[in-house]
Amino acid sequence: MSHLICCMKRILLTSIILLLSTSFYAISIEDRYVMRVVNDGQLYFILPYEIPSSADRTKAAMADITYLTTTDSVTMNVSVWGKDVLKADSILLITEDDRVVCDFQTFFIEMDGKLWLHRYSLRYPYADLCRLYSNPSPFILRIYAESKEVQYTYLAKAWKKESVWMNQILQMIMSNKEVYNQVK
Repeated sequence: MSHLICCMKRILLTSIILLLSTSFYAISIEDRYVMRVVNDGQLYFILPYEIPSSADRTKAAMADITYLTTTDSVTMNVSVWGKDVLKADSILLITEDDRVVCDFQTFFIEMDGKLWLHRYSLRYPYADLCRLYSNPSPFILRIYAESKEVQYTYLAKAWKKESVWMNQILQMIMSNKEVYNQVK
């Protein structure tokens, strides 16, 4: 039990230091994630955020990420809207140097007002998430559906802000994971 208390104190201290350091960048991550200690590690939930559409007048995708430190993969749930039904064949995350072909599942497709809402769940390695956000250029989320292709990405200026807050969360996750593993 004392190991758990010690671990919690270290996690709290690391989180406080990280939160204070975020003020240097004028970006607050405290409203961007939730962390819970579970039996085997920590569970992180990165709250929903937008990935802009590459097409004019198309609604941005909404994504959220779940990561359990004892697994090697993350789950990214993505919602996209469109005028047509997208029966996805494949979903890729693309950087200048790499392509991540995601294992995915379609949760549902339903009408949301005048648009079709598509909800996909993607799984890929945690290391790929780190690579996506450490890249100086924004990644592309590309959905292939039959003969259609839809993609989402950030403009360069927006990418700088988005990658900073995500990298702060990823740094915190790695720091807490190291502390947790030392205590075990």
